[in-house]
Amino acid sequence: MKHKWSIMMGVGALIMGAFLYTYNFKPETPIEKIDSLEPPKKQTENLQVPVDPVIEQLAALSLEEKLGQLMIWGFEESVSSERIQGLIQEYKVGGFILFQRNYQDAASMLQLTTQLYQWNRDNPLPLFISIDEEGGSVSRVPREATKFPDARLLGLSNDDNLTQRTAMAIGTELKALGVNVNFAPVLDVVSSKKNQLLYKRAFSGNPSDVARHGISFMKGLEKQGILSVPKHFPGHGDTQVDSHGSLPRIMIDRETLEERELVPFRTAIGNGADAIMIGHLAFPNIDPQALPATRSRLFLQDILRQELGFEGLIITDDMEMAGYVGKDISFEEAVLQSFEAGVDIFLICHTEDLQKGAYTALKKAIEDGRISEERLNASVLRIIKIKEKYGLQQEPWLNLEDMKNKIGTPEHKELRQEILNKSKSNPSSSS
Repeated sequence: MKHKWSIMMGVGALIMGAFLYTYNFKPETPIEKIDSLEPPKKQTENLQVPVDPVIEQLAALSLEEKLGQLMIWGFEESVSSERIQGLIQEYKVGGFILFQRNYQDAASMLQLTTQLYQWNRDNPLPLFISIDEEGGSVSRVPREATKFPDARLLGLSNDDNLTQRTAMAIGTELKALGVNVNFAPVLDVVSSKKNQLLYKRAFSGNPSDVARHGISFMKGLEKQGILSVPKHFPGHGDTQVDSHGSLPRIMIDRETLEERELVPFRTAIGNGADAIMIGHLAFPNIDPQALPATRSRLFLQDILRQELGFEGLIITDDMEMAGYVGKDISFEEAVLQSFEAGVDIFLICHTEDLQKGAYTALKKAIEDGRISEERLNASVLRIIKIKEKYGLQQEPWLNLEDMKNKIGTPEHKELRQEILNKSKSNPSSSS
């Protein structure tokens, strides 16, 4: 019996020795720690977690460069090239909006966009070069480009594919002219001709038809590398008031807003919209403060961000429109109110004093601590991501001959005629 016990002890010692050898144990290791041992881990001290390049870009920006990204400015025809260049250098402006007042023809437009890109090349981020090119009554392209019909005729055609092909043609011509952002399509649901501002510009008075054609238009622009900016959230359809002249007060309830106005925007967001333009529109039965949506946290945060789940860029309509600033608030305070509500980009189309005022007000509010730099970073981060997504460059390849071959082409003119023909053959397809 004693001999068997010795053999068992010897075998046990061999097993324990093998165990200790396998885990590289030292003799002095306390026995109570054996249960917690794990096999040796690979060395990770020298491994580096990759840093998101977008975060790196954001971290490298100065306060002034961040503020500039919040701005898309326009300029009058009388403004000199030197002054525009100075605005880019001093304010690091994130983008410009162009009107026909800024060029005489296609060649001068291409020359202007080329200059804007070149003047911006010392700044860390490329420019948004934007335009309103809906077709029809709102068209900013030079005379040599194709003049497509109003969106209403696309709605009457009842052909989603035709709408997308039209937007692709518009996108092709805009890109050849140096533009990378189009403030279109109109997603307002407009059933009455009394809305003279938007009746022709809207696809239909039926929410689902507006959504269908609107998404087709948005996708067509995106296929050509153009950032589409659907407008005018939450919906400019149910009013006869033009927000250029005064603030429309749309007296609908929340249920109507959900079932009509928001349908196209909800669809656009569900289909990956990267930007949305906000209208200067008040809804007193929904927002008791009756603020324009461009200054309303309820519309921008509660509805657009939270309920609809929108993660893209929130861009104002032109802030020089009379519907934006009321009599009881200064322009500068309205700007801060908009930013606190959730605006990412301020569109200011004409006046340099107002452009500087917006920039200065935001800068002072951040320096004074009213607005946190974290809030500023959130907007700038969204802007950087979109500029990267669309492959914006400091000096995109623009060529006069290439432009001439892509605008006003016979194919695009045939497409225009197809719209006219189909809209006439389906006169009752859309209200």
